[in-house]
Amino acid sequence: MIEVCTESVEEAMAVWQEVRGEGSAWGEFRKFVGRGLKWFVEESLSEAVRRKVGIAWYMRGDGRDGYRNGFYTRMLVTPYGSVEIQVPRLREGRYEHGLFDSRGLLTAEARELVLEVYLAGASTRRVGEVLERVLGYRVSAGTVSAICKGLDKLVRRFWRRLLGDEWEYVILDGIVVTNRGVIGSEKRVILVALGIGADGRKEVLSFRQAESEAEVCWQTFLEDLVARGLVGENLKVITTDGSPGLVAAVRTVWPYVPRQRCWVHKLRNMACKMKRRNQKECLDGAKLIYLAANEKEARARFLAWREKWIVEEPKAVQCLEKDIQEMLAFLQLREDDRVTMRTTNAVERVFREVRRRTRTISCFTNRRSVDRIIYAVLTYQNRKWGAPCHSAVFTHNA
Repeated sequence: MIEVCTESVEEAMAVWQEVRGEGSAWGEFRKFVGRGLKWFVEESLSEAVRRKVGIAWYMRGDGRDGYRNGFYTRMLVTPYGSVEIQVPRLREGRYEHGLFDSRGLLTAEARELVLEVYLAGASTRRVGEVLERVLGYRVSAGTVSAICKGLDKLVRRFWRRLLGDEWEYVILDGIVVTNRGVIGSEKRVILVALGIGADGRKEVLSFRQAESEAEVCWQTFLEDLVARGLVGENLKVITTDGSPGLVAAVRTVWPYVPRQRCWVHKLRNMACKMKRRNQKECLDGAKLIYLAANEKEARARFLAWREKWIVEEPKAVQCLEKDIQEMLAFLQLREDDRVTMRTTNAVERVFREVRRRTRTISCFTNRRSVDRIIYAVLTYQNRKWGAPCHSAVFTHNA
């Protein structure tokens, strides 16, 4: 035997790899962890049975509450690896141990890990490949899909939760997704409401699928918010794009709340009505309007801009002029809130994350799968903003 002295763990692992081959150090460590995991689980189960029965193995005495009935073997997949364990049985009744679901292959922690990888962008097939080295077991695409179905209960709970009426600002917008229908693919609109409180806290209040952005769809969505507590007593401004259905629904549900038209959408619409050679100069001049310090200055800048471009770009000028009152509603707010409320960018940033996650899914299999992924992305954003949300721990089996 050759004795080697080293001064650090890194040097010791390097020497071990030279002797046993590249990667052997971590390979031995994985075996060590596996043996330790097996011992821990089996000892914990044995202790749980002892508490249930009342006496230890091969012991006699009073106070016995049942009898042991051998073992059965099962595979257990955990975030620390996979291990085959001996699970003790009772002749009658059951015993509580809290380590895993008696009918499931994966522990609750492993299911959460699978879900997080899926939500990070991996496909159902890719999840098993990614986690195989960690879990020591390749989770099938069907198992991943079954785990994701556990989101359905949380989605329904999210839709039923009370919202409260403390919100000062609301931003409304929609995003289009595609899913598989009965006779082919169909496009659906996800309606989203984002609330902002007096302290600046943001939270996605709700989302719903709809056939379109028609007035009836938006009105049904907004009335649901009112029924859950968002009456609008403290609302100062509602920011929207120029969707006619959305505008009409807001006027019906919250007729006395000022509405702010999104400047980004408006400038985009104006650009389509301009000659290409004038776009940059004309739009740069229009942007100076919303950068004004107050409404009086903004109106003066608008009149100057209008006089300059009314002859050469009449359609673009008329596009802005007909909505100028609603374009400047944000100037009545506190200066700290103006930048946020003059556009729907706060929701658009959330939509970028939705698009990033759904880009790998050319077509959802059904409408429920749309709800699951949208819910997961939006509640993840809520957690980043510090908003309270439901736990993602699942109790279903996989």
